[in-house]
Amino acid sequence: MRSPKISVIIPTYNNQSTIGICLESINRQKYDNIEVIVVDGGSDDFTTDICGRYDVQLVQTELGRAAARVRGGELSSGDYLLHVDSDMELSPSVIKECVKASSQYDALIIPETNIGSTYWTKCTDIEKSISCRMESGNLRFLPKSLYDRVGGHNSELVVKEDEELHDLVKDHGANIGHINTVIKHHVGRETLLSILCQRWAYLQTLPQYHKFARTKHSENGSKKPTSFYSALIREAKYRPNLVPGYLLISLLTAVMVRVQMFWNQTN
Repeated sequence: MRSPKISVIIPTYNNQSTIGICLESINRQKYDNIEVIVVDGGSDDFTTDICGRYDVQLVQTELGRAAARVRGGELSSGDYLLHVDSDMELSPSVIKECVKASSQYDALIIPETNIGSTYWTKCTDIEKSISCRMESGNLRFLPKSLYDRVGGHNSELVVKEDEELHDLVKDHGANIGHINTVIKHHVGRETLLSILCQRWAYLQTLPQYHKFARTKHSENGSKKPTSFYSALIREAKYRPNLVPGYLLISLLTAVMVRVQMFWNQTN
C-alpha cells in the first residue's frame, strides 16, 4: 500500500538565518514520501541560495504570507498538506506521527516550543507550553481535499490566517486532533521591547482581519478554563524564574489590547 504523499508548504522572506535549519529538519524526517514547496516573497538575502542546496520546489512571488500558503497548496501534489514557517525546525518524527494520527483525526495541531537565548524569549515559551498542555492552537496538517473544500487560507489577510483556517475547518465539522511531537520555533534574541513592538504592530492589523475574515468569531474569547490555571501552576513549579516575565508580557499585551480597542471606538 502506498504511503500518503505529504506536501510541506513553506512561505519565506529574507530568512537566511533559519531556512537551512528548517529544510535540514525536513530532510531528517523518519518518513520518505515528502515534497517541499518553498514560496519566496522576493528575498534579497541568501534565502533562495540556501534553498538551492536542497531538493525543493522554489517558487518566486510577491505575494503576502497567506497568499503564499495558498500558492503552495495550489502547486502541491500531496495527499496531505503540512504548513510550516521558515523559522521552524521539525522534530524527526513529526510527519510520521501526523500520518499515523490522520487515521483518527481530520486535521492536526502540532505543539510548538519557542527557542532563543534571551530571558524574554524563554518567557514566551511559557505560553507555548501551556497551549501544548491544553492541546490548543491552530492546525497545521490536513488533507489537501479538506483544505481545498474550505477554500484554503484567506489571501486577503496579513495576520491570523492560520486561526481563520482552523475555524473554517472546525466549522465544517472536522475532528481536529493534537500530536505530541513538537516543532521548534526559532524566534531569535528577543527583548521585552521587541516583543511588545511586534505585538503592537500585530494589533494595528486587526481591523484588516475583521474586514476580510470569512469567519466572525468573537475577539474577546471565552473565560479561561481551569486547565489553563493548572498548566500555569505546573510551569511555575518547573520554571519559576520565567513565569513572572510571562505574566508581565501578558499584562502589557492586555493593556495594549485595551488601548487599541479604545482607539478604534473613538475614531
